[in-house]
Amino acid sequence: MTLWTRLYEHNDYRGRSTFASLSSSPASNTYLQIDKSWLDAQNLHDRISSLEFGASSFEKGGHLILFQHAGYKGRYARFVATPGAAVSRPNLTAQSFNDITSSVLLVRKHTREMPPMALGGMGTPTLRDQIAAEVAATPNISMRGTPVISWDMWPSFASSQKFVYVAIPVVVDVPNWFDYDAEIRLWIYLYVDAAGKVRGHVSHYGAWVEGGILTGKLLDRLMSEIPGAIGSINARIASALSLVSAFTFVGLYYLPGTVAATGNTNDDVSLVLVKEW
Repeated sequence: MTLWTRLYEHNDYRGRSTFASLSSSPASNTYLQIDKSWLDAQNLHDRISSLEFGASSFEKGGHLILFQHAGYKGRYARFVATPGAAVSRPNLTAQSFNDITSSVLLVRKHTREMPPMALGGMGTPTLRDQIAAEVAATPNISMRGTPVISWDMWPSFASSQKFVYVAIPVVVDVPNWFDYDAEIRLWIYLYVDAAGKVRGHVSHYGAWVEGGILTGKLLDRLMSEIPGAIGSINARIASALSLVSAFTFVGLYYLPGTVAATGNTNDDVSLVLVKEW
């Protein structure tokens, strides 16, 4: 065993249980996915009330993260194991997570990793503010809230990839008619290139428009206008990532939120960079 967990149906490690482990081969393995289908098969979907979690002595440590919703979304509770130690929680009520878990991640820590950085707060101005400013500069569109920066892990349209997900709430001004609420959606792909530098770009995009007579027309308009802004958004992503340009890396991974013990995946997404030896 390397990173491992046993999840129990009832308090005090009673009832049904399921065991999962993340092996050290290959050492680059970072995530073990315990999705809703796994929990359904064990009759443990929304039925986990206690847990055990540990890391072998040769590990750097790891995270066990419980999620409220399928797809590693919604509220989360995160537990941290140190090398050779185990974490026991006989009652998840303290984390307000009794009987609500729909997906789980085991996440390996890596040697020479940097402290997690919440992406939304990176840069001056912050990446979140830069994206909002870019969208607000689009004619006939105004912001109706702060962009939500989150993640979308292994989505159905790209099941081997992990994305930073940005949802931008806007109002579309319709001359001589009612305004429409809408949302612009971006999937940002971050990676380490051959030179060991962190790069990123908008990989996919989409939009939503509230229902009404002009919904289809406005949706088509948004989808036709988004590509024109992607170059500027990519430049703003590069600006935020320039904060770590002095280093070279061998990999990266994500943690949900701002790395608090509890939170919501819509709070932010945190980037962990693994330095080169």
